[in-house]
Amino acid sequence: MTKLTKELLLEKGTPKHSKLEHIKKINLSNLNLKTSDLDRVLFSQLSELEELDVSRNLLTEIPSNLGLYSLKCLNCASNDLNQVTSLSQFKNLEDLNCENNLRLTICDTYKLVYLLPNLQKFNGSNVSSNEYQLWFVNSRHLKSQVNAYWDKNYKARLSESSTPDEIRAVGNRFVKSAVANVKYGPNSLSEFTKWRVEMIASEILTSLLQHKEKSSDSENNENKDVLCTSGSSNASSGSCTELCSDRNTWLHSAKNIAKCAQHRKGKAPQNVNEDISKDKIQSGKERQTKPTNLSKKDNIFAINKEAKSECSATSIAASEESIPRKKTKYRTSVVLEPLHYLQCHSKNNNPEDFNTQLWACAFEPELESSQIPDVWMQSSHNVAVCGGDTVCIIDCETGIVHHKYKSIGDDFFSLAWTTLTMIDKDKERKLNVLAVAGQMGVVKLIHTKVNYCYGSIKAHRKSISTICFSPKTETFLFTASYDHTIILWDIGVPDLDYRFQASRLLVLKSGSTPFKMSLVPTCPDRYLVAACENGCFAWDITPTKPTGKRNFEMEFLFPIYNKEDENNYHVIDTLVFCSDDLIASKSSMQGSIYLWSWNKTLQKRKKQNIKVHAEILREFEWSNTDQLYIALAVCPGENYLLCGDEKGDVWMYKFDETSAEYLTSGKKTSPTQILKWPNIEVKGEIVEGTLINVAITDTEFKYLVAATDKNIIVIWKRI
Repeated sequence: MTKLTKELLLEKGTPKHSKLEHIKKINLSNLNLKTSDLDRVLFSQLSELEELDVSRNLLTEIPSNLGLYSLKCLNCASNDLNQVTSLSQFKNLEDLNCENNLRLTICDTYKLVYLLPNLQKFNGSNVSSNEYQLWFVNSRHLKSQVNAYWDKNYKARLSESSTPDEIRAVGNRFVKSAVANVKYGPNSLSEFTKWRVEMIASEILTSLLQHKEKSSDSENNENKDVLCTSGSSNASSGSCTELCSDRNTWLHSAKNIAKCAQHRKGKAPQNVNEDISKDKIQSGKERQTKPTNLSKKDNIFAINKEAKSECSATSIAASEESIPRKKTKYRTSVVLEPLHYLQCHSKNNNPEDFNTQLWACAFEPELESSQIPDVWMQSSHNVAVCGGDTVCIIDCETGIVHHKYKSIGDDFFSLAWTTLTMIDKDKERKLNVLAVAGQMGVVKLIHTKVNYCYGSIKAHRKSISTICFSPKTETFLFTASYDHTIILWDIGVPDLDYRFQASRLLVLKSGSTPFKMSLVPTCPDRYLVAACENGCFAWDITPTKPTGKRNFEMEFLFPIYNKEDENNYHVIDTLVFCSDDLIASKSSMQGSIYLWSWNKTLQKRKKQNIKVHAEILREFEWSNTDQLYIALAVCPGENYLLCGDEKGDVWMYKFDETSAEYLTSGKKTSPTQILKWPNIEVKGEIVEGTLINVAITDTEFKYLVAATDKNIIVIWKRI
């Protein structure tokens, strides 16, 4: 056995130097070293060490806290290692060799891939995407099962009045019980499963104690304007260690989290606005924004942890920076916490790209087929986001980009999901298909489960502005274009070889560019409504009528039209159905959002009249911006209407109550709450609030996703 000394380390190390802190590489193989020989004090002086070879020794484990923060390559092959968790201290490790350690199992391999986010080579082989996906799916499914086990067996044992000691007692019993009873995967991975279950259950317990502590602090400080705060440093660290394992799409990781000593408020964003012109609209979606002033040395996004609570959904009454408003009648607010910030649509994968504009996003439909092997595809936590030449499928819980599709030279403006029914060996098989389209006038059909674009439809000669599927007929796709037409396509169902036949069924003449469109929920095979450059129109799409080009049947008139002077309020840039009857829409530069009734509007229509006055039920206060293309979205399950703005905020409106007071008063209704732009840092610089093109939620309002003009996706989670 050889005793390690400073002199021996200098002798074995390179480059040759008199000080340990300058050593980059050391070979300590075949010295009969035991674990006790690796002295922490001695090794902590090797601050610049990048490569360490301790192979062919007698090590049973690698001691923790060795202080080798720069280590990138570790060879500990041919030892007697019996555990690997201590290797998690080497966060920058890229190359690891643990071969010929007979006590290590496949479970230890899973642990290593989980614990080492930057690992690229393991035992001489590249860490493949399949191996990476394997541990990730395993981990995510376990989280779901552990949370379900808590909800079913232990959640009811606690109440708001439970003390920390009571929470801790119940939580400790929950952790032990979960480890013993939560089962997942093959028996060969049972050790890994129990290890992860204990970790996940402990995180749940920590979050409960945190919540209790936060509630106590809130009660003790009535003046503190905080709706949600970040977790403890330990919980946050663990979370980031897990999530930053996606090497290509993260803007931040645990090692890049900025620890700010005090809250810093960003300056008001300055947007360079342009006048609305037909030339600008006809050229396709384009918006001028002030470039971000960033250094080119690195590309590190960081969260201001101490100020994270300021990023949460802030009630109007509690917001100091919001514009003056009268007190809203709503008292219930949704509490949201920033979960992920992503930059995954960069042109040429350039990390300095903060100019790509993200235009559309939509949550994947939920599949309810037990025959689908990929269970994560059944989750509604997956959201598709498009912008530039890229569309990404992102898991909102973890922030992992499952799939990324690029079409070089295109600029995607819109996307939509449909669930097709394929016949496979006389059995029905459901598959989710994503349609995406933009500048090229081509619709791409992507089977996202396998990340395969199986078809393209040359739909228009000019750019496609928006698309939508029929909720009644799964293969019916409407495409709207800058060529002033809306076309109904039947995209068909692909066979097992992905062969399909698309056919054009109907052409609608819009007379101007349609920006958003929707089928009327109560009669999706009768009427289509679209927000266009020259107004809001409805078409009769009844299939029994003669084919060919059809003109619009109705044009809806709004009160804002009476105020037209220099502004053209006929530019309706977005609309959305909030329910079977309610429609929300807004004009450019209107400064408000109309909520109107489809049924009451049709009841007012005189026979054969083309122009119909919309029956306005409420007018919501909104930003006075003159920016186009800021889309409305709705969460019908909880009756929330959402709209971003030019400052990076999301305006949220509860619309489940329609009062006669608002029908006659003529007053605008204040938003229920405003979700403020989070504090994001890039290399020490605050990222100012930027224009949010669209903000959406899943059906349960568990997540809120915002797509911006700066190639940034922000995901909030409801707490």
